[in-house]
Amino acid sequence: MTRRFARVPETARAFDRTTTRREVSVIPSARIHRNRNFEARESVSNDGDASRARGRRMSRVDVFLESNDSKYREGEVVRGEVVVCIEREDAPFQHNGIVLTAVGNVQLRAGDSTVGMLESLFITIDPVTVLDVSLVLAPPGRLMVGMHKFAFQFTLQSFPRSTPMYETFHGQNTQVVYALEAEAGRPILRGGSLTTGMCEFLVESKPDEEDAATVDASEVMSFEITEEQQDLGPAPGPLASEGFLIRGSFDKTCWFLEQAITGRLTVERAASPLKSIEIELCRIEGCNTVEGQVLTETTPVQFSQVVDGDCPRGVEIPIHMVIPRLFTCPSVQAPTFSVSFMLRVLCVFEPMNPGNKEPVAVRAIPIQLYRGGDDVKVALGM
Repeated sequence: MTRRFARVPETARAFDRTTTRREVSVIPSARIHRNRNFEARESVSNDGDASRARGRRMSRVDVFLESNDSKYREGEVVRGEVVVCIEREDAPFQHNGIVLTAVGNVQLRAGDSTVGMLESLFITIDPVTVLDVSLVLAPPGRLMVGMHKFAFQFTLQSFPRSTPMYETFHGQNTQVVYALEAEAGRPILRGGSLTTGMCEFLVESKPDEEDAATVDASEVMSFEITEEQQDLGPAPGPLASEGFLIRGSFDKTCWFLEQAITGRLTVERAASPLKSIEIELCRIEGCNTVEGQVLTETTPVQFSQVVDGDCPRGVEIPIHMVIPRLFTCPSVQAPTFSVSFMLRVLCVFEPMNPGNKEPVAVRAIPIQLYRGGDDVKVALGM
């Protein structure tokens, strides 16, 4: 089974053709699943919108991958084919060569909450090149009316080799993106080139035996949230005088990305009724600027509400949170950037008086995420 990629809209990508360093920015949702039905394909020519308005069918180029889920690991061979469809209006299609480019970059930026608007103008953060492959599939020539297929393959390896191949990640300030672009070059005066645009494929890091041992050795993490032991300082009003006690635990602090985060908590006592209890998964993204500054920002990834309204005291409440794929990755500590994660338990109480702000108690627990191997997927039924 093959998978087809649609062209990413021009507003959703940034590809600098004037420099040797390529910066890729794509939208994952732009990928679509379709079969090889020729009539179902969309036009990806540069002037496709104007041509559709005139009712004219335009020549186009598409990329197919052999992998049905477009997931690869370092060292694997990426195989597929580029299909160029030439319509009668464009035949013979004279081109300067058909080229496939595979690029991968770590794009970094300063968070809005870490620097001001004026300061951001003087901060420079260089992207990290991870992959740069260029394949010439066909020399300059002419293509007649019909469908022309050009097979390709390349080994997925980091470039330069000293740089590790990081896993695909879409964060707030850190983007790790791998993408393919097929282009049939042609002068602008002859109608311009045919291109697929930057089309993303996913890269997963290789499982490591040491990581698996770390996850297996991880122990239960217990916590307590009281009027004094919480991350937002002393509790206000009756919560400070009469107090509250919420006990809980997570089954471990090191998790495989394929697993669900599990645990439990119990509300022992509380002076005010609870409004909700939420488990928040947060990512902590850090980057180093050229000027030597270290910028970090914490942003939420997802919330899982485990309590809605007040709950009975002394009753054990289970915790189960599925880790999202694109917005998390194995914890990374690289020379120029870092990505780590933590869990926050947010206990929201009913306000003391109508119209007052809701009191909130928070406890943060750092965690480590790792990529699991095939044995983990089998154990989880994946």
